[in-house]
Amino acid sequence: MPHVPARRAVPVTAAALLLAPALVAAAPAGAELPDAGRATAGRSTAAVRVAVTGGSYTASVGLVRTGPRTLFGGFYCAADGISPTPLTALVDADRIYHLGGVRAHWDPATQDYVVTVIHGDAADSTKQWNAYVNEKKITTGPCHTAIKGGDKVRWTLEAASGAASGTGTAERPPRRRRER
Repeated sequence: MPHVPARRAVPVTAAALLLAPALVAAAPAGAELPDAGRATAGRSTAAVRVAVTGGSYTASVGLVRTGPRTLFGGFYCAADGISPTPLTALVDADRIYHLGGVRAHWDPATQDYVVTVIHGDAADSTKQWNAYVNEKKITTGPCHTAIKGGDKVRWTLEAASGAASGTGTAERPPRRRRER
C-alpha cells in the first residue's frame, strides 16, 4: 500500500475567527462588487422566463437563473435584501441571450433603478419601461419586487403615466355620412 502523508490540523484561534469578517468588508459606496453579474452562493436564486415587448425589439427567452447583486456599478439590487428581482432577471437575460444592452439610472427619490434603454429602445417623456411579473404590473420598484422560480417576467415599453395615450377623454365629433 502506498504511503500517503497525513494532513496536520492547523489550530485556529478566536482572534483569527474574529478577523475573518473584517477581510470580507463591504465595498465602498459606488464600487462594483466582485460577484457582480452572477448570483452569489448563499443568497436566493430563481429560474424565471424573461420577455421584452413594446418597442421595435421583441423577445421571449428561455430560462434565466438570476439572483441579487450590485448592478450598473453602484447599488445592490435585492428585494428584502436577499431575493432576486425583475431587474436582475433582465440583466441576466441580456448577459445570457444578448438582448442588445440594458441601461438604467439610479433614482435617489425612489431608492431604485429606472430602466431607460433595452436593445436601443429608449424611454422618454411619453413612454417608459414597466415590469410585469406573471402578467401583473409591479407596484414597487424593480429592485424592491421579489421574484421566485417559475415566474414570468416581462418588460414592456408603454405610455408613461400622465402622458397622452392617444385615447383621450375628449368627445369626438359625430361622423358625417357622405352624400351621393
